[in-house]
Amino acid sequence: MAADKKVDPKVYDLMWALRKFTRSSLLLQHTIAQQTGLHVTDAECIDFLQEMGPSTAGALAKATKLTTGAITNVIDRLEKSGFVKRTADPNDRRKVIVTLIPEKHAKTRQHYIRLAAQVEQLFRTYDEKDLSFLIRHTEALDLIYREQAEKIDPDVKKS
Repeated sequence: MAADKKVDPKVYDLMWALRKFTRSSLLLQHTIAQQTGLHVTDAECIDFLQEMGPSTAGALAKATKLTTGAITNVIDRLEKSGFVKRTADPNDRRKVIVTLIPEKHAKTRQHYIRLAAQVEQLFRTYDEKDLSFLIRHTEALDLIYREQAEKIDPDVKKS
């Protein structure tokens, strides 16, 4: 940016608010993970499995950016605590399919149900135009964050 250009202080205020929101989100993830006896990395892997569905350990490692050794440890902990089950891949017995056990996730889900209720209450205060803007805004930020991650580590794009 040119040194002679002034940046609106509100832009910085918004960026600071987003940083605080991101930290609050991470804090919530840590807190929920602790309450359910999980490492935060384990909880994040559960989130990935919810999004991806049953997956190979390799696909989960790639999505989470964990090494195969680290993902094996995560899967071991999740299996021991009853959150996931492993089955042999019917197409390749060398691979393992990891599947989330939804019933075990019920206790954790309660925390997210309360969160969703509050967020929904907030979102109901917005009209359709506001909500459309927020969706576009959030998707644009997601793209920016992913692009920045790719600049730091090009392998992120392959995930």
